[in-house]
Amino acid sequence: MNDVYVAGVSLTPFGKDFRPIGVILADACQKALQDSSPFVSNTVPDCLVIGSMDPIGFARQTGLDSLVGMELGLRRDTEIYHVELGSATGAAAVELGKRLTSSGLKVLVCFGEKMKGKLKNEEIPSQISTVIAEEERERGLGEMPAVAALASYEYMDAYKVSEKDFRKACFEMGRQSLEFGSLNNYAYFRQPISWEDYKNPDINRFIAKPLTKFDCSGSYNGAGAVYLIPDQTDIKLTSVKSAFDHIKIAERKTLIYLESAVIAGRRAYQEAELNPSDIDLCELHDAFKPVPWIAAEDLGFAERGQGHKFVILESNKAGKKVYINRSGGFLSRTHPLGASGGAQLVELVWQMRGHDQYKEMFGKDIKNLDYGLWFNMSGFGNTSIVGIIERTKPFRPRQDFNAENLPQAIPETFISKKTPRKDRIVAATQYKPPGEEEEVNVAIVQTKEGDFRIGLAQDPHGVKRGKYIKWIQPEDGPYFIKEGYVKGRLSDLFRIFRREKSKGD
Repeated sequence: MNDVYVAGVSLTPFGKDFRPIGVILADACQKALQDSSPFVSNTVPDCLVIGSMDPIGFARQTGLDSLVGMELGLRRDTEIYHVELGSATGAAAVELGKRLTSSGLKVLVCFGEKMKGKLKNEEIPSQISTVIAEEERERGLGEMPAVAALASYEYMDAYKVSEKDFRKACFEMGRQSLEFGSLNNYAYFRQPISWEDYKNPDINRFIAKPLTKFDCSGSYNGAGAVYLIPDQTDIKLTSVKSAFDHIKIAERKTLIYLESAVIAGRRAYQEAELNPSDIDLCELHDAFKPVPWIAAEDLGFAERGQGHKFVILESNKAGKKVYINRSGGFLSRTHPLGASGGAQLVELVWQMRGHDQYKEMFGKDIKNLDYGLWFNMSGFGNTSIVGIIERTKPFRPRQDFNAENLPQAIPETFISKKTPRKDRIVAATQYKPPGEEEEVNVAIVQTKEGDFRIGLAQDPHGVKRGKYIKWIQPEDGPYFIKEGYVKGRLSDLFRIFRREKSKGD
């Protein structure tokens, strides 16, 4: 098996690029091949890998192999593969590209999504939500922000983070992302926000409590490409590993631990023979702000409950500086689903090479940046992909690899314990589906047997974590009420009746 190296890379500007999806992808490919000229004279790839999650649903287009192949003028017998792995599609395309290149082929990998242009804005979230299990969508968990919101409340509860501190951490993370993104010519959101604007519900409305509009990445268009070759360049693609988990949220132990991230991270570190403390640069999936907090803990950068501080302070648990999402991340660049995981690799390569804004951003410190890692996932950890790149000639010697430093499962003490006698809410949120008038009140409920279920509150009264509930005809639907709520309402009515009667007397 050959080592795999990165020759050229490229991105198209993310945002409102309304060209046909095939043209956007081909444009990215041509730019990556042009960027490869310092490292390889033959820029005719042996095969092409295309990553796009849902070109049929978003762009109303199929046949990307023909579209991109013809646009590039490839030989008609060129092998072309189309990869789809939810919002981890971009990284999955790179993973396949690495496998093919390790056999001695030159592989052009492109990744992209055209999410705006064919669908109405209110139709996009339901198309994205197909990464949620069909049964759970039917039970009310119909939007990805709702899943991230449930994880947010679990995080606050497990690690004793107040909602006030949660909001401050989200703001500070967003401020940093947009500050970095303002320097990135490929990012779409580049305007800083103030604390006053962040707190203003007219400007920054709740999407799914406690997450606001500024806590969620946008859905736009964009593409990128990397040219992978078996001949040495300045950047080695050391490892790309994936793992999967339950797509059904109710079959997970918790949402503040992504088992797929831990497994993929362990495999990537092992193949690279690197410790988490060796990593200098990270691009972490930040479709929702709590995601990189959880990922940082799962990948061994931060202690449990300290991920939110790690992302803001950029200091790992060993006290070492780690540059995080210096591209601005999805929050600034936006999140075209099939493009984002590959774009993270492109940005890491640019960071190590001192491309554009990174030359000034890192200055002399760029000589200390030898190892970069990116984390991309589908759904909420349905699939996780971890990739590692390194300088072919690092500036500093490697540290001894120690398997004891590899990512570990979350300690049981942080997982909600089952109650021996009643069903209880673990986390709950409210969100308003696009185009709907009423809010949906959805919760993860832990049954007295220890299992988890997705449920809808018949009435929002008392829908908070820790509250005990009763199911309303559970065989007919996922509705529940807070235990004692009906009794309390009847008591209120009796009090009013007695008060009115005494007045009449």
